[in-house]
Amino acid sequence: MNCSRASFQRVCKLLNYIHSNMERAFSLEELAQQSCWSRWQLQRVFQSETGLSVAHYVREIKLSAAAESLLAGSERVIDIAIGLGFNSEMSFSRAFKQHFGVSPRSYRKQGKRYGLRKPLLTPTALPTGNPLEKETAPQLIEVRVETTSDFDCYGVMGEIRGLFSPEPNFSQQVPKLWARFYESFPDVKQVPLTGVVDVTAASSNGHRLRYLAGVTERLPSSDNLIEQLKIPAQTYAVIKHKGPISGLAQTLEWFIFHWLPQSDYRGEDGFELERYPQGYDCQDLDAEMEYWLPVSPVTGL
Repeated sequence: MNCSRASFQRVCKLLNYIHSNMERAFSLEELAQQSCWSRWQLQRVFQSETGLSVAHYVREIKLSAAAESLLAGSERVIDIAIGLGFNSEMSFSRAFKQHFGVSPRSYRKQGKRYGLRKPLLTPTALPTGNPLEKETAPQLIEVRVETTSDFDCYGVMGEIRGLFSPEPNFSQQVPKLWARFYESFPDVKQVPLTGVVDVTAASSNGHRLRYLAGVTERLPSSDNLIEQLKIPAQTYAVIKHKGPISGLAQTLEWFIFHWLPQSDYRGEDGFELERYPQGYDCQDLDAEMEYWLPVSPVTGL
């Protein structure tokens, strides 16, 4: 993808500066000096390119790094705080609780990863040949890490051949399963939808995967057979896909081939989730959905 807009390139450089200097107590003045804009201009351009304020992004990315450190070892809270540019343990703990809802020590005690924003990434490493490259403007890619409790999904189930199959057919089969879902449950409209890709048995049945098209709320009783999947508690890396659903395969290729190898996580054979908001239009250039990939932290780095 060609990052042609000058403002986009500038924001990408500024993000690289932020990510490479996390120990600094960034001020808006310092970040403005790293860009070509005044403080006022920077705030508006950054918001336009990322959807976030400069201060909000810096705070989230630092607090997420702190949360990872809390779960990774026994480093003292004050050392984590100072190492990420906070001027005191008190100011750090106050900001941490405001973001995560619990104190740093409580977060460490819980031992669950949630609300972790990963650095916004430039799309230079997206797979070549993405059919959306010429249709959409350059974008920054958002990934976060979340942990869910166990839950149930209800809907219709079928078999697909996925991204790594020699003969993938998910682009044809998945829409058919959603069509079956709407035919079976015509009264279920304007609700968030969940697609579940069951990778738990992929190694034993070749490239065939179970796919459930459905919802997380119990469906109304009917003569149609309702399939149910129990999804266990799991940690996920969550990537936001923007644009028509036809480009999802390219997004997942980038996710698996680029993001995972450079992250501190490894993929797990579990239940992958496709989460669609209420009123999702799969053809809309501005449509947004999320893909949740089961992961676990890599230890011993």
